[in-house]
Amino acid sequence: AVFEEINKSLDLPKEELAAFAEAVFYRFRNPFIKHQLASIALNSISKFKVRVLPSLLDYNNKCNRLPLHLTFTLACLIRFYKGEFKGNELPVNDEEAILKEMKEIWTIADYEKIAEEVLNKELFWGQDLTKIGDLKVKIAQALQLIDSEGIEKGFNQFASQFTAEVIE
Repeated sequence: AVFEEINKSLDLPKEELAAFAEAVFYRFRNPFIKHQLASIALNSISKFKVRVLPSLLDYNNKCNRLPLHLTFTLACLIRFYKGEFKGNELPVNDEEAILKEMKEIWTIADYEKIAEEVLNKELFWGQDLTKIGDLKVKIAQALQLIDSEGIEKGFNQFASQFTAEVIE
């Protein structure tokens, strides 16, 4: 994701892109920094909107297709807001309005409708993301695979389908 999607979305010299990527990986490898899921997950929608969404949108604009990893990442974020995974409670902590909207959305049993409801929320993203190519369809596919196959197998199947469609 960093090298193939985020870096491709940035207009920086190659040396700066490499330094940026290495700084990101160094931070996550640093044994003195404890990456607590509850802390990382705090206000995830607004973090994604500011930190990741611009790369997803810029990649889409520059490459005329959605980025595989960032698209699946967005689906994982949306799935996280369901508040549980495989019987385990997840540490969802966000603005009350966002939590209320997500709780209501996750009562829907149709993944395409869930994707549409989440992606069109300007409250979340500052824009209607259903207008971005086939993002809604891809998010729905990823959500279904996450729930039926789990994260790793779900990603592998998503990547296979995604890559096959890009080649066509």
